[in-house]
Amino acid sequence: MDPLTISGAIAGIKMANSAFGVIKQAIQNGREVTDCASALSKWVAGCSAVQKEHSQKTSRLGGSASERAVETLVHMQTIQRQRDELREFLQLYGRPGSWDQFIQLEREYRLQAKKERDDVAKKQKKKRDIIIAGLIVLFIAGVFSFIGFMLYLVITEGNV
Repeated sequence: MDPLTISGAIAGIKMANSAFGVIKQAIQNGREVTDCASALSKWVAGCSAVQKEHSQKTSRLGGSASERAVETLVHMQTIQRQRDELREFLQLYGRPGSWDQFIQLEREYRLQAKKERDDVAKKQKKKRDIIIAGLIVLFIAGVFSFIGFMLYLVITEGNV
């Protein structure tokens, strides 16, 4: 497997596991879901990293599709188990509406992450468009310079 992919998937599941433990401990100690905002953000980011790995369809160097499928399946099942456990935990021990509050916060974090990705993509597109426009201007300037040089040669050759 590609080392970057392995580190991305492993880092994602480690982040999700760590954040899950913090959220669970905080809820056990009677804290609100909103008090766990930082850990919730990390959990969602870890889940997103695992889901991103799951959704990628490119082949990986040095690893088989079966290895990748098994690894991704285990990580996805871990995330789903954590989500189910968190739902049960919030419904049993949290304040009324804690699960709905969690869902709302999770949605907000996902939307924020999507907006950030879209902003980065827009900036990259704008930069690419500026570079292309610059190259076109250089090409046109080169063509006009060449034509001007040829006209100069034609004109000066007749005056010699």
